Amino acid sequence: MAVFTLIGAAAGAAVGAAIGTTVAGISTTVIGAVGGAILGNVVGNKVSAAQEAAAAATTQAEEQITTITEKQEEIIGVTEQVTGLQTEQIAVQQEIAETRQEQERLAVRRQRRQAIREAQIVRARQRNIASAMGAVGSAVSGGAASIGSQLSAALGYSTQQSGLSEEILQGQQRGMDLQSEINTLYGKANVLQTEANIAATKAGMYSSRAAGYTQQASSYMGLFTNFANVGASMVPYI
Repeated sequence: MAVFTLIGAAAGAAVGAAIGTTVAGISTTVIGAVGGAILGNVVGNKVSAAQEAAAAATTQAEEQITTITEKQEEIIGVTEQVTGLQTEQIAVQQEIAETRQEQERLAVRRQRRQAIREAQIVRARQRNIASAMGAVGSAVSGGAASIGSQLSAALGYSTQQSGLSEEILQGQQRGMDLQSEINTLYGKANVLQTEANIAATKAGMYSSRAAGYTQQASSYMGLFTNFANVGASMVPYI
């Protein structure tokens, strides 16, 4: 920085002039001016370098803060996805529960029908036993019809139960698929959180580094200011 060189030269010249002698034929004013200019140039370069390093560190810290924000937004998106999947998962579980209830209701209805048929068969047998021998053919026919009705009902019940069981299996598979997706999203969220934590650590490091460089620049400027004040204090004695 040229301003430090100029101020350094002026302060050095003032100090040299106050001394008012010569060294190897060169006045202390000139020596002081040259020395002050060199000191000012060195300090100026140090201050400039420290300020540039502080600015660079600040930029790096801001980049990490941007990364943190991006990761947090991604985590929010993943959380929303998980919520959606969990809602769907609850709906699937409700469907499975309803299907199982339907199976139970179907089994109860079948048991009732079967009890009614068995009662009818018992009554028919009692009538057949009490009937004349000529009614044997009718009894056999009635028994065959009853057997056919039972077989048809059994087949229908089996088909219905099989269909409901298939629905339950499909629902359970869908539930497991949803849970797998949820677990994957949780894993992604954990990775994003880890990345955000790393970015936060880096941001803190760069911020501390920027503060250190800023303090360093202030120290250089403070030392140079002291030197300039000394030079200014020598002016009355020139």
